Amino acid sequence: MMDFEEIIEEKKPIYGKWAILSFCVFFSPIFGGFMLRQNLKEKGEVKMGWAILFLSFGLACITAALATTTFRGPGTTFVANLLEGAFLVEFVFKKYFPNEEAYPKKSVTKPLAISFFVVTLALLLVAASGVPLPTQ
Repeated sequence: MMDFEEIIEEKKPIYGKWAILSFCVFFSPIFGGFMLRQNLKEKGEVKMGWAILFLSFGLACITAALATTTFRGPGTTFVANLLEGAFLVEFVFKKYFPNEEAYPKKSVTKPLAISFFVVTLALLLVAASGVPLPTQ
């Protein structure tokens, strides 16, 4: 009798849904979109990863447009980013990673460092251009 070994596919590490949601809320949906794109790329869903990245750019544009309306206030951007991040996590992430617990988690150290660098660079460029930053 021949013994057959069970082949278990090793799953690649992904960013967790709480990490993606946190980056959407505290930075921008673009940052969460990049992380979700990386997850989808690791899973082999490259086209969907690009679609999600472009969707996250669109969501960030909605937030920027909302900040110029009469609805702007202290929490407008925060609430908009929370809702947009929740959309990415609850619909897209759950659809492609329904068993998130089965995947090992990636560290958020590298995306966090990149995010701080990008935001700092953007603020320095705005400050150097002489454009006053709007208050909310």
